[in-house]
Amino acid sequence: MTKDEWLEEEIYVNGSGREPILVTDDPMTYMTRRDAFKKRGYGKKMIKQLWKEIRREENEIRGL
Repeated sequence: MTKDEWLEEEIYVNGSGREPILVTDDPMTYMTRRDAFKKRGYGKKMIKQLWKEIRREENEIRGL
């Protein structure tokens, strides 16, 4: 998966782009990871760091 594919993947979040929590009045929805990150106020540096962490975790799972 490329970084752009990862950012365009739809995820289940609340209206503020945050991960689901057990009790919330904020309705849940699907949006792209890119849109969720924008709503969270993440900049390019934060997104790059998250992408690196995802890649590292995938490599560990694969044993690379």
